[in-house]
Amino acid sequence: MQNFPWKLLLPRPKGAWVIPVSIDISEADKRVIEGELRRTLEKLGPGIKAPEVKAVPISGEWQGAGPLRINGPPTTKEQFELQSATTKDGLVILYLHGGGFVAGSSESERRASVKLCALCRCRAFSVNYRLAPQHPFPAALVDVLHAYKFLIDPPEGAIHSAIRPEKIIIAGASAGVLRSPSFADPCH
Repeated sequence: MQNFPWKLLLPRPKGAWVIPVSIDISEADKRVIEGELRRTLEKLGPGIKAPEVKAVPISGEWQGAGPLRINGPPTTKEQFELQSATTKDGLVILYLHGGGFVAGSSESERRASVKLCALCRCRAFSVNYRLAPQHPFPAALVDVLHAYKFLIDPPEGAIHSAIRPEKIIIAGASAGVLRSPSFADPCH
């Protein structure tokens, strides 16, 4: 369902800005994320085969409440800085969409995530994690870890500066909420 054309059904909420982002993964980051998660999953117990762990490029959206401050679609670092000027030193929500682990996207949850941005006076990064059954566990968890690393240690050329971990709130809807405890401690 991530390939579903949500844009046709769900226009950008009024009073919101959105900047789509694609996130590549370096070989070094791939080794770290895959290795750490593999070691964690191996602790599940003797005789339990740990699932395959594979980090891949992902996508998401920077989102915020407030008027669109430019003409045309916001895509550049300068546009991002202009849109997030009032929230740049505040909290950042890492938003995990709902959809029962099989549907949903950052686009399908925009109304909720932008409302949260308005209430908290902050900006959000809403990640499009891989969905089951095409991508079984732990694919979504790997993608959320990758998005978190992207926030705290952005690659060269990213439109945002590094965000301190204590400034990140992990939030979501439905299955996204269930994803956050597993992100905090993948063994539970």
